Order: sequence, then structure tokens, then C-alpha cells
Amino acid sequence: MVDISTDLQVNQPTVTTIGNTFISIENYLSIITYDTNLIKIKTKIKSIKISGDKLLLKYITDSEIGIKGIIYSIEYID
Repeated sequence: MVDISTDLQVNQPTVTTIGNTFISIENYLSIITYDTNLIKIKTKIKSIKISGDKLLLKYITDSEIGIKGIIYSIEYID
């Protein structure tokens, strides 16, 4: 058997950024706040706070969210 690191387990949130204009969050639970300047996403571990300008949900599925806009910061908060 192969031991999989806890960082690579599927239940962990996976955050992927492309430049400062796109972010993908996998394994999220819910959207806490949605505004053009601030989006907060709840995950099993922590919440993720995305600050920026002209932020919008590009797509949303049961397991992944895509956010487009000008991203200034990404923070992990309790």
C-alpha cells in the first residue's frame, strides 16, 4: 500500500491561481460572502478570503468554484 500525505488527500481544499486574474477552489463547503470586492469560501479546514476588484463566479459545481477578476490577496482565516 502507498501512504498518501494528508496534504494530498481529496478532502483537503485545493487552491489554484493563474496570475492575479483567476482562482479555482476545490473541495469547498459553502460561500460565506459574495461581493465584487470580497468573496469568502468555507472549507473543511479554514475559510478562504479573496480580496480584489470586479470579482465574479465564473463557474460553480458541487466540488469546485472558479473566480475571475483582479485578485489582490488570498487569506486563510478561521
